[in-house]
Amino acid sequence: MAIGCAAGDGSPVLDAGNSFGDGQQTAGDDGGATTANTDGGPGDGPDDGPDDGPDDGPDDGPDDGPNDTGDSDSGPGDSDSAESDDGGCGAVGEACATGMPGVCDAGTTACEAGAVVCIPDSVGSAELCNGVDDDCNGQTDDGNPEGGGACDTGMPGVCSAGVSECTGGGLACIAEVSASAETCDGLDNDCNGTADDGNPGGGGACVTGQPGICSAGTQECSGGGLVCTQNMNAAGSETCGNGLDDDCNGTADDGCGNCSHDICIEGEALVSGCEPCVTSVCAADPFCCDNSWDGLCVGAVLDVCGIVC
Repeated sequence: MAIGCAAGDGSPVLDAGNSFGDGQQTAGDDGGATTANTDGGPGDGPDDGPDDGPDDGPDDGPDDGPNDTGDSDSGPGDSDSAESDDGGCGAVGEACATGMPGVCDAGTTACEAGAVVCIPDSVGSAELCNGVDDDCNGQTDDGNPEGGGACDTGMPGVCSAGVSECTGGGLACIAEVSASAETCDGLDNDCNGTADDGNPGGGGACVTGQPGICSAGTQECSGGGLVCTQNMNAAGSETCGNGLDDDCNGTADDGCGNCSHDICIEGEALVSGCEPCVTSVCAADPFCCDNSWDGLCVGAVLDVCGIVC
């Protein structure tokens, strides 16, 4: 409020148009604008306006008060705290299960888009023979991985040749042919270490194709096949009177009754069967029919046949 003196009597009067302490400007008696004191102090002069110099009022300068919004330091009311390194997901990097089959089930937690997810440690690979579902298709060792190659079972005979097969998480050599009854083929069919043992397929009667007593034979497994082996070999001389071709020359009892010389005379060997006594003497001493009819043979006529020469 501006206080002035009226001319003449010295008594203080209020300027017309000034309101007391209302902080507004009104026109004075002289038509000029008068500025009211905004600080409300009754004695402030015109130089104490709001624009005069620094003021130590509550709003001037830096303030460490709780409501100072210009303070860059973090306080209890600070809304600009940095986001945590885990993206707000919590604990990550821990073991987890993806729910996928095989090796793809094992995983590790990670943060994606603000959520915890389980990332598989393996994306799968070609199947191996190891008892593990490597390709994550829900089947272990499917497709006979690493198998199919030729191998040796270590067994004898036809059981030796094998093919590798994935079983039980490892490769095994499986025989291509199982043991069976022995057959006459030069092979060890029963895998006992001996081929064609027991004369397989043999034992039956057969014909050799030779004459006389050499015709009858028996089948025998030999050299991987059946052959007809004769039951009797040819005799050195014909046995007269038996109706057989003993010497397998195609004629039965040939030479019988036709001795080349008398049995009481030494000479060439006689044919067994040329007469009954010769047959008996040669049976006792084959030399007489194989080599020569000597003095011993003549003597045997008496000893064997009881004939006196």
